[in-house]
Amino acid sequence: MNRFLDGRRFSNRFRLLALVSFLLLAAVDFLLAQVPPPEVTPLLEPATPSQTSLQRITEDVRYLASDELEGRGVQTEGIHKAAVYIREVFREAGLKSGTEDGSYFQSFPVVVDQKVLPAETSLVLEGPDGQRQALELEKDFQPLMIGGAGKMSAPLVFAGYGIEADSLGYNDYKSLDVKGKVVLILRREPQQAQQDSVFAGEEITPHSYIRTKLQAAKKQGAVGVLLVNDTLFTTKDEPDELVSANGFGTRSMQIPFAQLSQAAVNGLLKQNPITGKKRELKSVQAIEKQIDRSLKPLSMPLEGWTVHYQTGFEKVKISVPNVVGILPGEGPYAKEAIILGAHYDHLGFGEIGSRIPNSKELHVGADDNASGTAAILELARRFGKQEQKPKRTLIFMAFTAEERGLLGSQHYIKNPLYPLNQTIAMLNFDMIGRLRKSELTVYGGKTGDAFEKALQRANAEEELTLNQPSGMMGASDHYPFYQQEIPVLHFFTGITKEYHTPADRIETLNLPGIVQVVDYSEAVLDYLLHQTEPPQFAQVSSASRGRGNMAYLGVMPNYEGEADGLELNGVSPNSPADQGGLKKGDIIVQFGEIPVGDIQGLAAGLRKYKPGETIKVTVKRGKATEELQVTLGEPLSDE
Repeated sequence: MNRFLDGRRFSNRFRLLALVSFLLLAAVDFLLAQVPPPEVTPLLEPATPSQTSLQRITEDVRYLASDELEGRGVQTEGIHKAAVYIREVFREAGLKSGTEDGSYFQSFPVVVDQKVLPAETSLVLEGPDGQRQALELEKDFQPLMIGGAGKMSAPLVFAGYGIEADSLGYNDYKSLDVKGKVVLILRREPQQAQQDSVFAGEEITPHSYIRTKLQAAKKQGAVGVLLVNDTLFTTKDEPDELVSANGFGTRSMQIPFAQLSQAAVNGLLKQNPITGKKRELKSVQAIEKQIDRSLKPLSMPLEGWTVHYQTGFEKVKISVPNVVGILPGEGPYAKEAIILGAHYDHLGFGEIGSRIPNSKELHVGADDNASGTAAILELARRFGKQEQKPKRTLIFMAFTAEERGLLGSQHYIKNPLYPLNQTIAMLNFDMIGRLRKSELTVYGGKTGDAFEKALQRANAEEELTLNQPSGMMGASDHYPFYQQEIPVLHFFTGITKEYHTPADRIETLNLPGIVQVVDYSEAVLDYLLHQTEPPQFAQVSSASRGRGNMAYLGVMPNYEGEADGLELNGVSPNSPADQGGLKKGDIIVQFGEIPVGDIQGLAAGLRKYKPGETIKVTVKRGKATEELQVTLGEPLSDE
C-alpha cells in the first residue's frame, strides 16, 4: 500500500525518506498502540492442484514474499518473476489475456533514476585576474538533478545559509543583490548545536529544506545555486561527502544547482575571504562559528569571481507490466465488467518508501501486498474453474508500481483495456494478511448503492466484524477508478508495526484469515454479479487515519508530475481543499509562508499550520496564478 499525504498514507517518490519519516511515523505510532500481536500461522508444504485454498494461498504468498523475488521492487529481476508467476496462474485458471498480443502484460515505462551526462557537464571558477580553475566531477562538485539541466555563467555571491526567515530575525538575503548571479550557500541552518536557538537547535525547520532554499534563491533572482556541506554535519557523522546526483530528488526546480566539496570552497575562501567582525574568515567552519555566535548573516559578493557551469541529465526508464486476465461473462449483462485488483510490487531493498531510514535491507512485503495478490489469484482459480460463466465479465488485474504513486492503476485508467463506461465496479485487495479478531475494514461501501446490502448479506455466514468507514481512503489502486466515478471497494486488515519494514514477512501473517477474506469477498462479488442493475456511483468524503493535531487538507498529489510545484491528481469532495477552491490539475507553489516544490513543501506547511487556521494557498492553474484562502480541517477518523 502506498503512503498518502494529508491524513492518509503516501508514497514518496525518489529520496523523500526524511519527509516520509515525519509524516508517517506519527500516524503509525498512533495505530500501533491499538494493534494486538498478530496470529502467526506456520508455513505449509507446497501446494498441488488438489490442495485447499489455504494451501494454495500459502504457496502464493510464500513465493511472492520470498527472498528470491528481491522485494518485488520495480528495479529488480524479482518483480518480473512475480509477473510471470501471476500470468501462469491466470492461464491455468482459464483466464484470457487482457492484452491483444496474448502476453497478459500491459507494460509501461517508469522513471527509476536519472544519470549525469559527463560530456555535457563542467564547472569552472574564474578569478579576478582571469585565472580559471576547472573542478573535477564527483570529486570537487556534483550536479544535482533537483536543479535540472542547464547552463550558466554569472558572478558569484556568498549568501550564508540561503535562508529568508524574517520572523526569526534572520535573513541571508537582506541588503544583498543576487539578481542574475550565482549564490554559494551552506547546508542546513545556523546554531544547530544550540538547544535554545530560534532555529530549533538539533531539530530541523523548513528553512533547512533544499527546496525551500532553491525557492528563496529563485525568488531573489539568482540564476544558479552552489551548496557546500556544513562542518557540524561532516564532523559529527562522516567526512565531507558529495551527495548522489538524485540525493535531493529528481523533480526539477529549474535553477542550475550543484554541490561543491568543502575543500573546493575552502580553496576559494583562501583567495577571497569572507569578512566578519573585522576578521577574515577563510573556511566554511570559521564562517559557521561566526554566524552561530552572532546569528547575523555574513552575505557578500565574492568580488571578481565568476562561475561557468553546465550539466545535462538522462532519465533512466524501465518497462514494468500490469498483469491482466479476463474471464468473459455470459448473458444479457456480459458487457458489464467488474475489476478485481491488487498491486504486486513492493519496496525491493527499501531505498524508497521504507520506514527504516537509509535502509538497504530486503523488504519482501508479505502483507503489502503478497496477501492481496494471493487473494485475486485464488479468486481467479475459483471463478475460472466454474462450469457456468459469470453473468458479468471479470477482469483480474495485478498492478505494478503502486508504491511509486499508484502508477500501474493510473496507467490503466489512461489506457484502459476494457471500456471504463462499461466497468461497473472495482474491488481492491491491499494488505489483507493481518486479520485480527475477525475484524475486516472495507472502504468504499457508500460509493455504490448496491454495496451496503452486498457487504451485509455476504457476512451472514462469515461472521466477520466489519469496519465500514463512511469516507474514502485514497492510498491504493482503487482510487484512480473512484476518480472516474466507478464504484469501488477496498478490503484491508489494518496497519501493523511491520508495515514498510523488513519485518513484513510471511511468518507474521494470519494465513487462514486471508482465506476468510477471500471467501467473504467471493460472496460479495457473487451478489454483485447477480444483480439486474449495476451499482450507481456516489461521491463520499475522505477518510483518514488519526494523526493527532496534524491538519487535514484533502488532496491527492501527483508523484510523477514534472511541474515546478506540487500538482494535484484529485481533491476530495467537501474537504478543506475543495471548500477553499483547489481543483484537480492545480499546481501548489506556495502554502502559507512555505514554498512548495513537491510533497516535501506541502508537508512542511501541514506541520507548521494547525487545524482551524486559514492560510493563503498559491496555485498555478493553466497559465494563470490563483491565490486561495483555505481553512485547514481537523484530522478525520475512520468512523
